[in-house]
Amino acid sequence: MRKISCEEISKILEGEMRGELCGQEITSVVIDSRKVTQNSLFVAMQGERVDSHRFLEECYEKGAVCCFASRAYAAEHEIRVPEGKLLFVTEDPVKAMGSLAAWYLQELRIPVIGVTGSVGKTTTKDMIAAALSGGLKTFKTPGNLNNQFGLPLAVFQIEEDVQAAVLEMGMNHFGEIRYLAGIARPKLGVITNIGVSHIEYLGSQQGILQAKTEMLEVMDENSCVYLCGDDPMLYEYSKTMRIPGVLYGFSEVCDVRALSWEQQGDLLCTEVDAWGKNIHLETHALGRHMVYAMLAAYAIGKKLGLDDAALCRGIASFTPTELRMNIYKNEKYTILDDSYNASPASMKAAIDVLEAQKGGRHVAILGDMFEMGFYSEKGHREVGAYAAEHGVELLLTAGGDAHYIAEEAASRAPGMEVHAFSDLEELKKKLFSLLQTGDIILVKASRRMAFDTISQMIR
Repeated sequence: MRKISCEEISKILEGEMRGELCGQEITSVVIDSRKVTQNSLFVAMQGERVDSHRFLEECYEKGAVCCFASRAYAAEHEIRVPEGKLLFVTEDPVKAMGSLAAWYLQELRIPVIGVTGSVGKTTTKDMIAAALSGGLKTFKTPGNLNNQFGLPLAVFQIEEDVQAAVLEMGMNHFGEIRYLAGIARPKLGVITNIGVSHIEYLGSQQGILQAKTEMLEVMDENSCVYLCGDDPMLYEYSKTMRIPGVLYGFSEVCDVRALSWEQQGDLLCTEVDAWGKNIHLETHALGRHMVYAMLAAYAIGKKLGLDDAALCRGIASFTPTELRMNIYKNEKYTILDDSYNASPASMKAAIDVLEAQKGGRHVAILGDMFEMGFYSEKGHREVGAYAAEHGVELLLTAGGDAHYIAEEAASRAPGMEVHAFSDLEELKKKLFSLLQTGDIILVKASRRMAFDTISQMIR
């Protein structure tokens, strides 16, 4: 990160600075006291189980130059600030960190691409970053740093020589995208789709649309938003936007349109009509749904002035983030590990990928999809029906609601072999008695189900 002086913090943020400004500079920002190193800024907060204010003095001893603390904690506790160190007392240390991150990003003066949506955020973020890297030094959100804590921490990792940043924004409640976009201030925004993820908290797909489009509230008329034109809700929303928009997808209404696609082993090829110009794109990925990420990446790259050669080179360099449709092979099995997260739409897309594989029995190991509330039974049954209709030969499920997947699949395809387990450990005990040499195995569930441990076992 670019070094931040304590003097700059005192000018940027509202709060009480205790200690003496002594010209020291911050070289990292952390919220985990175990990660404090020399010249860190430590942001203390009240967590669900631990109040990290307890570690302030320990952080100073480890080398923290400055710590953020809440006014409420400071009013009730004596906090010893060592000589040459600083304590910044504010109403909300997390929001103060967000404000500092917003300032830091503005100081870098680089184009920011904000990515949100119900499904495919991380893949689209990764594909855009790959495309831009063909001509620009590009930063992308590492891992899952896409919430009120993670996004600022990601921002502070951007170096001064970076030329563009692709930042992922996640949410499960109203107002969260607005807050994150207020930090990122994206010049270009992407909304991948409107599904049913987080419908438990947002009430309806209309509520999800409202929450996702909060990003546009902080974007000005010189910005541009990229929407999947194949998504009915986003297409209708695009007619009412106050800022310019670009539609991408397979539909004729799209500005950047996939005319055809072909899977050649693990090479995905697509022919594209981009504003009347034909272009061939290819990358190492599986499934028709990956074409959407390629289209968005190409469109954004053109907006930022990259030529076709650079964009094709960048898109071809794409590699998926771990646990997102990674392919592994050993002497017995082929594993499609897509265990990072799950929703009905992403489950169906993953089953499509499994269906397209040749050479072995198609096995799907599927688990619960979380944060679906009243829609949960219906969503799980949709997946079961889809599995039955798209070539799954052996279906294994585990979890509280995943049994609906098994029930629906069995009712739709009586000849399919189906096993429903109450939990992951029960599934693991029976797993290898059900698999056969040569199986092609899809592993997918919401992250908290820890289905990546199944993939590891099989590998």
